Amino acid sequence: MTPEQRALLGRQVALSTPDGQAFRFQVAAVLPYAGKDYAVLAYESEADQLLVTHLETGSDSMPVFHVATEDDVIDAVLKKFVDHRVAQALNDLLENEGNE
Repeated sequence: MTPEQRALLGRQVALSTPDGQAFRFQVAAVLPYAGKDYAVLAYESEADQLLVTHLETGSDSMPVFHVATEDDVIDAVLKKFVDHRVAQALNDLLENEGNE
């Protein structure tokens, strides 16, 4: 993960539909898959709703989020996200046990 990608973690972003309706998300993770970078976004008002987006850098050096539409990509990225979260929780648990 690049420093720019790491800086996105926890950041709030707004995505707009073609008709101009905006939705607010929080960047929950940035993960590589099949040679591309994907951001998992948590819907701001319901954290259990996730959106997988392909992450690119725009011409202005700002992040650009493209909603992933391929089921196999979405499934694989969400699996990596869950695996990452479980590993992170286990690591946190082990660190806390070592501090007691």
